[in-house]
Amino acid sequence: MLKHLSIQNFALIDQIEIEFDSGLSVITGETGAGKSILLGALALILGNRADHDSLKDKTRKCIVEGVFDISSYGLKAFFEQEELDYGVKAILRREINPQGKSRNFINDTPTTLEVMKVLGDQLIDIHSQHQSLKINDSVFQLEVLDSLAKNGGTLNKFQLSYSKYKELSQSLEQLMQEAEASKKQEEYLDFQFKELERLSLNENEIEGLEEEQERFANSEEIIGNLNQLMNGLSQGEANVVDSLTQLKQLLSQTSNYDSSLKESSDRLNSLYIDLQDIAATIESKAEGFQYDPERHQLVEERLGEIHRLQLKHQLATAEELLPLKIAIENQLVAISNVDQQIASLKKEQESYRIELNELASQLSVKRIEASKMLIDEVQKTAQELGMPYAQLEVNHSQRESFNQFGLDNFDFLFSANKGMKPQQISKTASGGEISRLMLAIKRLLAEYKQLPTILFDEIDTGVSGELANQMGIILNEIATQRQVISITHLPQLAAKGKSHFYVYKQEEGERSTSQMKLLTKEERVEEIAKMLSGSKLSEAARINAKELLSQ
Repeated sequence: MLKHLSIQNFALIDQIEIEFDSGLSVITGETGAGKSILLGALALILGNRADHDSLKDKTRKCIVEGVFDISSYGLKAFFEQEELDYGVKAILRREINPQGKSRNFINDTPTTLEVMKVLGDQLIDIHSQHQSLKINDSVFQLEVLDSLAKNGGTLNKFQLSYSKYKELSQSLEQLMQEAEASKKQEEYLDFQFKELERLSLNENEIEGLEEEQERFANSEEIIGNLNQLMNGLSQGEANVVDSLTQLKQLLSQTSNYDSSLKESSDRLNSLYIDLQDIAATIESKAEGFQYDPERHQLVEERLGEIHRLQLKHQLATAEELLPLKIAIENQLVAISNVDQQIASLKKEQESYRIELNELASQLSVKRIEASKMLIDEVQKTAQELGMPYAQLEVNHSQRESFNQFGLDNFDFLFSANKGMKPQQISKTASGGEISRLMLAIKRLLAEYKQLPTILFDEIDTGVSGELANQMGIILNEIATQRQVISITHLPQLAAKGKSHFYVYKQEEGERSTSQMKLLTKEERVEEIAKMLSGSKLSEAARINAKELLSQ
């Protein structure tokens, strides 16, 4: 419930402080006095976009603040989710500086415009002539039927499942596209894998092959070198081993006479042993080494195939062929598994589809039942509001695929005239008829839905006399269950208010300023008398005003 509204430096308003009460509050005033300005200011704290041009004094900031009693609105979870301080009161404030920049606060905590709008939608329902056109909107019509059918729990369950169903559908579509693309590559990948598999490359094999290739390529030089080494070390006439044998013996004999040479003799003996070992190794190598042209050709072919595949796959080194083979194998495994993944997703999607069909069916049955009640109750209220021949029809059809509301399509058809077949509301109803039709729906919704404060902006357009009186009765009826604020130009409706605010324009030098005040009982009589007779008040008008107020 809106408890307090403060407006500073907005349009024609310097400063206004308004205290609202429960029940029905009415706002009246001359045309152009600022009633629409009040709506514009209120819209700011409900999340509408700010406009620098709306500042009355372009050198000062504009501040609009609303205090709401939210104790019965069940909004604690929302406040916790948005990390806002929660209490029985919520203070929404918008500030617009002279540069046009806006700041938004909820309970003095800075917040985004989006959060303020979400909260605002749960606090005030502004019903303007533009909002009356929502009656033609299919989503609004579904919301009406769901409220009357008390479908909230089922619809919430449906929408959670629908969200998961959509995610699965998107994942499935993406996976199937990827699978199709992969299937086209599968044959080529399989060819590449088999080619690498036939290669049967082993780790460290390339290094060995390259060494072998190097030996075959230089075999003549290797054989010549080995022969020279054998001759020089042990097989030639003047070989190193024989010479060292003689030297070793000389040094050994001499060390018998001079012990200081013993160490040198031992070292020379050790050198002799090493040299013999080297000579034996070279001799063995020379005897075992032979050029094998067939093996040479096999090595060349093997390395050629390895380097061909390296170039084919644009690899920096031939060793990278091993991890490439593993990667291609993994791709092939993934492709072979994609059909299983698709089947699994389809199975899960089907389980959600069955659940959604069941929930959509439940929603549909209750909506159709609610539409019957809607027709009966709206037609009754329409008759009370001066449309004795009003007919409302609700056409129902079903979609081929789900949306966030199920499978239902509903279309409200209306006729206010005798003998005229109901048509789409936008084609057959006047602005006044649409307003009364919307009031009839809001009256019914008030019994079934926890509506926030409702602000009616000239819902009485196009009506007068006893019809206006009846509209006031209905507004008062709605106001027994929630706060209602009505901007009106009809005295019959204004007289029904529990509180009566008057908006007027005050001239201050060369400037006009809008003001608003709560009228006393005596002031209400004068205001309603003016609304009845114009600026020239008569005693009859006053008597009539008192009679309206007494009712």
